[in-house]
Amino acid sequence: MSHFSTVTTKLTNRECLVQALQDLQLTVQVYEKPQSLRGYYDDSQGQSAEIVVPGRSLSVRADIGFKWDQETGVYQLIHDAYETVPRLGEDFFSHTLIQAYGQKMVRAKAAQLQEHLGECTITEQTNGQVHTLRLAFLAHQQTQQVRR
Repeated sequence: MSHFSTVTTKLTNRECLVQALQDLQLTVQVYEKPQSLRGYYDDSQGQSAEIVVPGRSLSVRADIGFKWDQETGVYQLIHDAYETVPRLGEDFFSHTLIQAYGQKMVRAKAAQLQEHLGECTITEQTNGQVHTLRLAFLAHQQTQQVRR
């Protein structure tokens, strides 16, 4: 039976979430106030979200939504597993999206730190399912060289 499920996530950064979804080739609509989601039977089932991936953009009938939870400070994922799992895969939200979001968060944090620590280089390495981003700040490297 098709219905929306709500899952509490650890996603906190709106910009990084939207960019990660776009990097995964999903159509994303962003709103200031929650908009009704379209469900399998064309009803919202009372669900709404500020970040919406329209179901029709995935060739499915139900939208995917990310709703900000003011109390917990994280986004809630609202989706219909009967629609999303066959189209995106069972591990899409728990692995694929989290990895893309994590990369965006690391790069955002690096940009923030770069203002205080100077030039930063990011190197990437993939070993099986482990993807590593390594940050090196020029000011930190110079300090270490002076100490030696």
